[in-house]
Amino acid sequence: MTEPLFTPQELARLERLRIRRRRTVHGEGRGEWRSQDHGQSGVFSEHRAYVAGDDLRYVDWNVYGRLGDVVVKRFEAELSRNVLLCIDRSLSMEGAKARVARRIAGALGYLALAHQDHARVAWLPGRPERPLTAYRSRARASLLLEEIRSVEDGGTTDHVRDLGRIVGALRGRGLAILISDFFDPQGAIRGLGLLRSRGLEVGAVHVTDPQDAELPLGTAVTAVDRETGERLALDVTPALQERVRRVWHARGHALERWCLAREIRYLHVDASRSLWDALRDLLRPREGAFG
Repeated sequence: MTEPLFTPQELARLERLRIRRRRTVHGEGRGEWRSQDHGQSGVFSEHRAYVAGDDLRYVDWNVYGRLGDVVVKRFEAELSRNVLLCIDRSLSMEGAKARVARRIAGALGYLALAHQDHARVAWLPGRPERPLTAYRSRARASLLLEEIRSVEDGGTTDHVRDLGRIVGALRGRGLAILISDFFDPQGAIRGLGLLRSRGLEVGAVHVTDPQDAELPLGTAVTAVDRETGERLALDVTPALQERVRRVWHARGHALERWCLAREIRYLHVDASRSLWDALRDLLRPREGAFG
């Protein structure tokens, strides 16, 4: 990409967003961006009824004075955590899909650093000189955005190969988000499984362009695989047109079902969609894909 990922106005809009997470404890649901480790420091969370043995320092005497109920305060401890952004840069992503994928990755990385989390960026295909880059402070947000903007598209899709290398370079746990068109559907499934087996919370952002499934009816075309260069001559009939669309949609639905069955959070993003609509769904609490 030659232009910046975001305009100054868009960066100001990102500043107003909040990215939070809750860590699963005591049966809480997955996928919130704030810890529910409760203790004496942090952000007030809720009241609960007093039970014998509770620390009297946490009794809310104001509530007792008004209502006569003996309740204790619970607090959420703020935690820094690692956010790993795995970005597909293979040739099948060229064009609108690449821009959308990089803007989503840039927004998530920027928000993570803005809220004292650590962001790590990894590419598929990987760069031999650096499996991943770590960014640990808000002061490095501009460097993170520049990397995401400037790394060139190139290479063929092999999720197992590339995610295997990334997993081998990881230290610690956290959240891993794979942003891809999943052109390598079987390899993508196995690659997501590698991230899951590493003990990471895993999310899949499936970026698609409906034009990939459209063929001009009544013409003879030569289909070219963007990554391998393989060519196939086709006469585009209504039956072929419908079959291509059906297979294209079925592949996405199969990936979504596989992810949901394994508690891998999935979001489909059309390349023509607004970044802000996609982020709204990504960050929506509880019912959203990553909120």
